[in-house]
Amino acid sequence: MSRYPVFSSEVAAALHAQCRSALRAFSPELAAGGDRLLAMHTGEQWPVEWHLPWWLAQELRLPEEIWRGLTVCNLLGLGYVRLHDHLAEETTADGLTSGRQAVLAAALCEAALASQTQLFGGAPEFWRCRSGYMAAWLAALLEDGLPLSQPAALWQEAELLRLADRGAPLKISAAGACLLAGRAQRLPLVEQALDHLLTAQVLLDHVDDWQEDLAQGRANVLVAFASDLPQERRHAEANQRRVLALLMLGDPAGYWQHVQRHLARAGALAEAIPCAGLARFIAAQAEDADLAWQRLIGDARGHLAGAVGRLLDEPHPRVGQTL
Repeated sequence: MSRYPVFSSEVAAALHAQCRSALRAFSPELAAGGDRLLAMHTGEQWPVEWHLPWWLAQELRLPEEIWRGLTVCNLLGLGYVRLHDHLAEETTADGLTSGRQAVLAAALCEAALASQTQLFGGAPEFWRCRSGYMAAWLAALLEDGLPLSQPAALWQEAELLRLADRGAPLKISAAGACLLAGRAQRLPLVEQALDHLLTAQVLLDHVDDWQEDLAQGRANVLVAFASDLPQERRHAEANQRRVLALLMLGDPAGYWQHVQRHLARAGALAEAIPCAGLARFIAAQAEDADLAWQRLIGDARGHLAGAVGRLLDEPHPRVGQTL
């Protein structure tokens, strides 16, 4: 049984079908590619993107038709954002060429806009919110490095919260839910909860991705915490050694405290909204993240112990032998 509310397989399939129909209505030629892309981004992998409108709707008393419509907007937007990620990282999604990815991204964006227009029409407050979230996301995409001071001891909460802009489009459906329910006064709490959650998720993602990011020359927050060297290819080996030293021999708790602090703040804000589904998800993520962090430290220190053992097992010259 899930630790937070999730859709049944029937509801998930119906929402996927609504996305497929929305994309086909805009571009029949791209519907199959968009359908395959969305099938790769399931509710198990992307729980907040799938469930946030429903979680909010339960508290805001929004009808099913509305939260389903908001979820479709979310999922089409998720496909659009993920394709942009692939294009920025020069990777491929489902074997698509970069040109095909760009065209499909545009179709997903237009389909999401069409769905939002059906829900919000000429509601200026929604479109102002949407514009602000998209502007923040695009600004985050354009940043060459990380919005963080060096050394890591100088990191401020405001700097870390800027990492949340990488997930700013998630707030669009949240704003829509609050506005459609006539509860605009709750939107600041929702935004703050999502900012802290998104910040924690970026910090956790960068723990998973630090080796690949180093290899690809991408900025990584864990690397920045462990090393004040520039994150350039010429420093890749030195930065790698510093991260490994932090995990194997040093005290990585400072980084983890940032994760815990943001998850705790997100959970408290979710309860204040109140949004029980979101609060339960955040609590589950905090538990999972703690276990994953302990495994990471254990694996790193096990790697060190293995390396030392192999070194001791190697034959060494006796005293007086020529080295």
